Amino acid sequence: MTAVPAVHRQLLVHCQSLDGGQGVPAVPAQRKARREYENRVSTLAPTRP
Repeated sequence: MTAVPAVHRQLLVHCQSLDGGQGVPAVPAQRKARREYENRVSTLAPTRP
């Protein structure tokens, strides 16, 4: 399934809590998965200035 870049960016914003913010313990695998997804999204659809 494909989605426009804006949808992927919104998913990344919602997943930031997986990085251990707001008193939630971070799981290294979750952090890595989100970071890799973020890298792929920014490589395929760079943000506009």
